[in-house]
Amino acid sequence: MFGKLTSLYSEGDLAKMFLESVSHKLSSYAKTDVIIAGAGPAGLSAAWRLSERGCKVLVLERMLGVGGGIRGGAMLLPLVIVEEGEASEILKKAGVKLEKLGKGVCSADPTEAMVKTAAKAVEAGASIWPGVVVEDLVVRKTDSKTVKVRGVVISFSPIMEAKWHVDPLFLESRAVVDATGHDTAVVKILAKRCPFLELQVPGMSCLDVWKGEEEVIEHTGKIVEGLYVAGMSVSEFYNLHRMGPLVGGMLISGRKVADLIAEDLSKS
Repeated sequence: MFGKLTSLYSEGDLAKMFLESVSHKLSSYAKTDVIIAGAGPAGLSAAWRLSERGCKVLVLERMLGVGGGIRGGAMLLPLVIVEEGEASEILKKAGVKLEKLGKGVCSADPTEAMVKTAAKAVEAGASIWPGVVVEDLVVRKTDSKTVKVRGVVISFSPIMEAKWHVDPLFLESRAVVDATGHDTAVVKILAKRCPFLELQVPGMSCLDVWKGEEEVIEHTGKIVEGLYVAGMSVSEFYNLHRMGPLVGGMLISGRKVADLIAEDLSKS
């Protein structure tokens, strides 16, 4: 079956092809329109929407797979709940099978929902780079009390976990989205690096499903120039209610932040 290829390419030839191709691909990440930290439902929804609106998007995910916390469903049970309407339409457009649970609510398989949403984002033009952590930010101080986020500083997840001292790399973008979920990792970096901004991340409030769903959408948006929050990062930053295994608010939050960013970039 592979006889002709054996005569064409040695292992060294394949390695050379690989390295040349990946170098070209990675160099395209150096400057982009939007960098999204986190490939959960909000991050993937945002990447899909932004790409459809013509933005060049890179999603950075510290794990090797997409989906974030949604992958585990509720207590590792393979099901998530989604509200009928805008949220369910997002999943339907991605080709996700939905089953009606009751009036106004459906269920979906979390793996199918996230893999197909990721596929739609990639089809629309977004890139997803797994195994990468945002460890710092590129920031420009416009005055003593004002900053603009201009990109991210990255390292590979195993390097960070091993606590090796290795100089990181940096990527430039016109906007950054913190969609890291409960970690709220990007906002915490900004709060630490720029204490004069007096940013606080108090963590989410107690569980109230429907308030949590509404609040996360309502508060999705810009923190400072160039930095936005979506998904559970919104709940953690604004001390909003948690909502359990519901994915609707996350998907709509991602779409909302995408539209806000697209409008802001069109003005700059």
